[in-house]
Amino acid sequence: MSMRAWLLKRMRRNHSDPCLYLFPFSIHSIIVRFTIALAVRRTRRFRGSGDLTKLTYRLVNLRRNENLEENFLLEINPRGQVPVLTCKSLASPLTDCLSICHWVCEQNPVLLPASRQATICRLLSQLHETLANNNPNPAVDDLLARNDITPARRYALEYKRDCQRKERERESTQNHNGMTAHTKAFLSEVAKQHHEFSDGGTWIFGDGTGPTVLDAHVVAFIARLIDINLVELVPPQLLPFVETIMALPEWEDAMKGRPTVWSASLGPIEKLQI
Repeated sequence: MSMRAWLLKRMRRNHSDPCLYLFPFSIHSIIVRFTIALAVRRTRRFRGSGDLTKLTYRLVNLRRNENLEENFLLEINPRGQVPVLTCKSLASPLTDCLSICHWVCEQNPVLLPASRQATICRLLSQLHETLANNNPNPAVDDLLARNDITPARRYALEYKRDCQRKERERESTQNHNGMTAHTKAFLSEVAKQHHEFSDGGTWIFGDGTGPTVLDAHVVAFIARLIDINLVELVPPQLLPFVETIMALPEWEDAMKGRPTVWSASLGPIEKLQI
């Protein structure tokens, strides 16, 4: 049995009510949280989406490498990344932002309207190529150098290390300038869609369509660019759009008044409201 097959077999167990494992300063976690907040806005009764109404949240503190603990790697996500969604209705956990967002859209289809589905899915794929989480975690090698870890954890860490190596190989084909160009191209296309369809409304495709999963992605992504001082990559016409949405209660619900980047002034991560 391959390492991947063994880990997936460990993951295929009955989870209770749906749970989202997250780190509040992970851009992928922020996107999912805001998508969920918009889903709540769109449909309060959640007809046919009982899983979403029962959703709970668990902190995975990446700064303390909780994503590399044995239980997380063996039972939650062998790639050691967040966000992760577990649910008894799923054959195995959803271990990436895009698949979780699609799950939320299944619970609340208005976030992915049929009339805009092709455009939204194309732009989401484009953005997630830019957001690929390819930063290696040096703690993996440090843990593997220890003699006091269990065989199961070593097995899981070796899988995580192999995944990191493959991701680095893929990343080596791109450079910083290429990623900047991808970001500009993506946001330029979003600005075009917003100009054509918003009609002075709040959302990318106008208030008649309302918020979509694309709005959630774009606002979170631009908020991160602003927080890391890369606002020059954002088309000026999108800044009022983002500022308007960040003033809504749904953004507050997702972010709890925090920026997208952690700083010591926010206090210990483990004491933050999730």
